[in-house]
Amino acid sequence: MFERVIVAVDGSPTSNRGLKAAIGLASDQKAELSIVHVIDSMATVSSAGDIGYIPAGYIDTMLDSLRKNGRKVLAKAEAAARDAGITAKTVLVETKGGSIADAILGHARKLRADVIVLGTHGRRGLGRVLLGSDAEAVLHGSRVPVLLVRSPPKASRA
Repeated sequence: MFERVIVAVDGSPTSNRGLKAAIGLASDQKAELSIVHVIDSMATVSSAGDIGYIPAGYIDTMLDSLRKNGRKVLAKAEAAARDAGITAKTVLVETKGGSIADAILGHARKLRADVIVLGTHGRRGLGRVLLGSDAEAVLHGSRVPVLLVRSPPKASRA
């Protein structure tokens, strides 16, 4: 049914749950797996600009650090897929001011993905309104099925 599965990762426990689900789906469907990590370079520049003058070299260092971390996240995800017997392609996508959701959707269209898998924190109420939801934006903007994998429930304090 699915020939091409794409999963977005950021290294968080929730994203790792999404990765695990994507690996299982790709294995079950004998599908290609593409793992994507998105960096928003303009968010880095704009947040640094809020504190006043920042030397250009500092911004370059921040972006290089984001890219290096993104490659590490992708390498770990690729290793997890390989350990499960799945060959995965990894892609570091850099957006310049566009949303992370748009970057994921654009990459999914480019690869002609049959399904998009995302880990989601499942925020509700004011937290979601203030923070927005990349997963929700992907869900609403996608032309293909989207599998949302929720984070584990937090242990209640009694």
